[in-house]
Amino acid sequence: MKKLMCATSLFLASVSSYASVANTELVDVDQMLAQTFELIANNENRAALDNLNWLAKHGVSHDPRFHNTLVNTMQDLWFNFVHSYAPAWKSYHAVYSTAQKSLAAAPQNCAAFDIALSYSQQPHHATNHISYLEQTEQQFPATWQRCWTLPASFKAIEFISEPLITQYVGDLSDHFKLHIVDDLNATYRDCDNLPDESLALECKDEHKQKLIDASVMYRDAAMAIHDDISEAGRIGGYTIGLFLEWQAYDNRN
Repeated sequence: MKKLMCATSLFLASVSSYASVANTELVDVDQMLAQTFELIANNENRAALDNLNWLAKHGVSHDPRFHNTLVNTMQDLWFNFVHSYAPAWKSYHAVYSTAQKSLAAAPQNCAAFDIALSYSQQPHHATNHISYLEQTEQQFPATWQRCWTLPASFKAIEFISEPLITQYVGDLSDHFKLHIVDDLNATYRDCDNLPDESLALECKDEHKQKLIDASVMYRDAAMAIHDDISEAGRIGGYTIGLFLEWQAYDNRN
């Protein structure tokens, strides 16, 4: 315990110097994020939030490769963190607001596009952001072509956004087969490589639940936008076919 307290104290002391070197010395942002996980685990919430704020403002300038981490790993960490530490909400919202304003000022700013989409997890932000993307698309077609991503497609399908699906997703059954069925099938058998049978079963159950959830989402969008039983039927067919393939695989092992 003394070693832990000492290590934490030393780290907190080092964090206080990050702001002063933000523009002069490079910081190992991956190490700082790893330490943030530790701080949260140890309930050092104020220090953890300071780190997240610093990384949001300076991480990419210190290492351009940090963008993907900011959009994925760090967003997940921060969004989970706010549910146990309420003061983190304000700065989490600020990341979204800053990115959204940057995107409105420069629609070709793909970094802002990624960040605004990722940090619009609150229901009202998600709804407002999809509405903004739709309105801009309808006024200026293909505005988002340069910055569009697979996560953006998933968000458009989730919110059944007709203009965005029509422009950037296309046939929903084809999209479902390529990005859901094929991707899940590619990793399902890897579950058997886990060291414990219970972990393998949990992994397979997660794959099955993801398939079910995605199938419902895609079929709902197909019926709402295209009123197309055949398109929804193809999605359902792909879903059943994959379940049967997994069942046959599991029965052989």
